[in-house]
Amino acid sequence: MGKRIITITTAVIFMTALFATGCSETRVEENSVFLYKNSVDISYGSDVCSFTGKTIETVRYGGKITMNDGTEHMFMSVECMAGFYLGLAEKNKVTEMVTVDFAHGQQFVPVDKAVYLRSHLRPSPNGMNLTAVDASNEKMKTYIYDAYPGEYLSWNEVLDLVKDEWNLLLSEITEEQRTLPSL
Repeated sequence: MGKRIITITTAVIFMTALFATGCSETRVEENSVFLYKNSVDISYGSDVCSFTGKTIETVRYGGKITMNDGTEHMFMSVECMAGFYLGLAEKNKVTEMVTVDFAHGQQFVPVDKAVYLRSHLRPSPNGMNLTAVDASNEKMKTYIYDAYPGEYLSWNEVLDLVKDEWNLLLSEITEEQRTLPSL
């Protein structure tokens, strides 16, 4: 009886410690196993996309642009973030651009450290079928590609795609909307 209580107590302590530290691991590569820190601070269902003005709802999609004054702009998709960035008159005021890693779901990845799968089998919230994946996670890139065949694009290719496909929309952005508020 006493051994059983000790075993159960030990298991409870171990599980509590595991859960308490499991969500705060930093991303490191350890024997080809990826450990992540949950870094996505998008409040799905309540945050509003800075490009469309609509509520961000689709988990595993989205992005964030941080300006040098600390202002954060949230987005519902890669294409919205790209469209917003292309419309900025003062791109030099951007300090960080990150996208949600689809494979992890709760991890931001810098836009230049991700690849973007374009597949009609994996629709994104704004219709360009772009899904961001951490470029360093070769296994996940292969798994996602096998499930949703398409083509991988770089961030610059995404910018070109959005510029070409949404050209009409971007031309309708007023100069006032492109200019960031001064400090």
